[in-house]
Amino acid sequence: MNKARLFAAAATIALHAALFMALVAGLESGPQPDTPEPLKIQLIAPEPAPSAPPQPPAPPQLQPKKPAARAERRARPAPAARKSAPETRPAPAAPAPDIDARPPPATAQPAPAVTPSPAPALAPARTSASEASYASTNRKPPYPRISLSNGEEGTVVLRVLVTAEGTAGAVQVRTSSGFPLLDESARKTVMTWRFNPASVDGKPVAEWYEVPIPFKLQDN
Repeated sequence: MNKARLFAAAATIALHAALFMALVAGLESGPQPDTPEPLKIQLIAPEPAPSAPPQPPAPPQLQPKKPAARAERRARPAPAARKSAPETRPAPAAPAPDIDARPPPATAQPAPAVTPSPAPALAPARTSASEASYASTNRKPPYPRISLSNGEEGTVVLRVLVTAEGTAGAVQVRTSSGFPLLDESARKTVMTWRFNPASVDGKPVAEWYEVPIPFKLQDN
């Protein structure tokens, strides 16, 4: 009975010892309290000032010539070999004009005689055949029977060459009536007519003359 109590007590003590050791080990390995870091001081070096760009070298200045050299040059005498300028002589004066030597007075030229222009020739008096009527004794062209039965009518314009004797030298149809029978009847009839010819200065001349010939049904 005592052995069991002793064994239980030893086990209890060992358990407590293990718990104590575990607690101590946990405290040592646990997080340490935050400690402030030491303050660090860093020195900053000042920045160097920007250097100015290099200036181009100044052009060399010309040394002025000494005035003594110029004066010395001016003081030197001219070389003897130089020729002197030729002397200019004044031109001789022109002789005075002779008063007696005058040009003879101009003689007046006679005006040219004006010849009168010839009077214009008078135009010859002309009488045209178109202004002279043909003779009143000329017969009227007959109306063709076929044209009457067919009711044909119209006006024929003939171109007649009136000779100096007053006859029809040639007869041409200038404007047709539209019907050949009427045109041919007028042409044949006018060939037998007499005319008053045209004249120049009272002399008869040949000339063309237009003669209208009408054909109307109501006149027949």
